[in-house]
Order: sequence, then C-alpha cells, then structure tokens
Amino acid sequence: MNSTPQPSGVEPRDGVTVIKRMGAWAVTMYWPQGASGTVGPREVHVVPAEDADPQEVARGISSTVLRQINTTPSRDFAAMRSLAEAADMEIRELGERLASLSGGLTDERLAVLSALYVHFVDVGERAPAQRLAVGFDLNPATVKGHLRAARQRGFLTKVEGKAGGQLTAKAEQTLRGMKRGAGTEEV
Repeated sequence: MNSTPQPSGVEPRDGVTVIKRMGAWAVTMYWPQGASGTVGPREVHVVPAEDADPQEVARGISSTVLRQINTTPSRDFAAMRSLAEAADMEIRELGERLASLSGGLTDERLAVLSALYVHFVDVGERAPAQRLAVGFDLNPATVKGHLRAARQRGFLTKVEGKAGGQLTAKAEQTLRGMKRGAGTEEV
C-alpha cells in the first residue's frame, strides 16, 4: 500500500511511502509492510524538488533542513496504517467498528479493543496500546484503562511485565455475536 505516489525513478513496493516538501527539498520516507507505527522510517531520501530554486539547491542540504524532517507519522497516517495494514477484512472491520462505538465499557467495545490489541502485539508492535490510542484518536490512559478492564472482565489474558495476551473464549463469543448482529451489554 502506498499513501502517496512514488517519486520518479522509485519502484512501487509494499509498505507506506510519505513524501513531504521541505523548502527546496522533497523528502521521501518509507516504512516497509508490517513495520511498527511507533518507529521511524526504514529509508529517508532527500532530493531537490522539481521546482526548487537552483541557488538553494546549490547550497546543498543543510543541518537545519535535516533537523526539520519529522519522521514521526501524523495521526492521520497512523489511523490509515492501523486499518490498512490489517492483513484481513475482519481486522479492518473491527477497526471501523471500534471507531463507531461509544466510549462506554460495553462487552462489545472491550472485545473489539482486545482483538485489535492482540493483532498489534502479533505483528510486533512495540507499544500496542499507544498504537491503538494514536490510530483511533483516543486518550492513551483511557486505552490502557480499557485494556485493564478487558483483562479483569475476562476478554484478554494477562501477561506479566510486558505487552501481550490472547483473546479468551468470552471475547471470541462476543465477537461472533457481533457478526450475527447481537446486542451488547453495558456494565
């Protein structure tokens, strides 16, 4: 998946490519497919922009230009990756479902949040709770609190001292019920 057109001379490849304009320079950043949304890009290319001032280009790339390159993905970028990198339709549907749910601690919300969290852990995300928060424009403390509630209410198994866990039978049953259009129970 490419979020923007590839610059000329660069072959399309799986992953996310972002092109930003920095004065006279075009900065192309590339994250390979499956790369974590909390890490920097794997590649950064800085080349003169097509319409750049020749005098600015002649001065070369300054340290000021390099310091201005923000390699942190934006919220929109993270949200796009949260949904688009999901390998199958079920994960994308869960992401869309989470975005549409109210903020209450319903069984449905906890099951969906747990499933997305497990997905991010499984693909190697170093900070899956933070990824959920950024990807869905949620407060990080709220996400952590909801994940804690999901563990306490039996939707997600516990892992001591690190990110992780698995969906429980209760979470799987709730997710299957959602597919059939069953309602949820708010506690």
